[in-house]
Amino acid sequence: MIDFTDKCVTLKISDYRENDRLAKVLTAEHGMVTVLLRGVKKAKAKLKPFAQEFTVYDARLTANKGAFLTVIDPFLISDGFLLCADLKVFTAASVAAEATVAALGDEQTHAPVFLEFLKLLQALRPDCDPYYQAAVYMTRLLELTGFFREYTYVGGEPTSPVQMLGYAQRNGYEQASDRDLSRRALKFVCGEFQRNFDIGLKSVDSIDLYGK
Repeated sequence: MIDFTDKCVTLKISDYRENDRLAKVLTAEHGMVTVLLRGVKKAKAKLKPFAQEFTVYDARLTANKGAFLTVIDPFLISDGFLLCADLKVFTAASVAAEATVAALGDEQTHAPVFLEFLKLLQALRPDCDPYYQAAVYMTRLLELTGFFREYTYVGGEPTSPVQMLGYAQRNGYEQASDRDLSRRALKFVCGEFQRNFDIGLKSVDSIDLYGK
């Protein structure tokens, strides 16, 4: 029997049966798990706030058998509704979430990645450039999973995607860019991620739709 309490962040939601949903959840101490959210499609479902991408919460997770865990007594820390309300922010967060799921296998514990994803969620907001914030995260995700590269940057205004990534490595989430260059930088670093992990990131295709 699986039974533990942990901090959770929802990376991906998918439909399951008539009234249920499945959540791909990254936990702080127990890695990536799949959570069954029963009845959340019903109008007055108590777990409805937890059936949203990028929701952060504390919960007891348990399972007697099978691959899915169930949530007991969850405590909401922050919901993901605001991040899903802006298409550009949602696209940036989705790219980061997809990459995280691809980088970490099920039940592979990686507390630094969990903390880094929380930093990204706090940094993402419409008044900054979410593509820049996601590019910062992607460079750090590659480093945390063993694919570090120091991108070229010598100071001043970056003029290429590689220089923008070097700028992102140096300055982190606190700096924001309003330039189209951050969109190109995010696509560039996603390409590097795909080459290293041999997997496609579907949300990358949406970058051009909302980035111009």
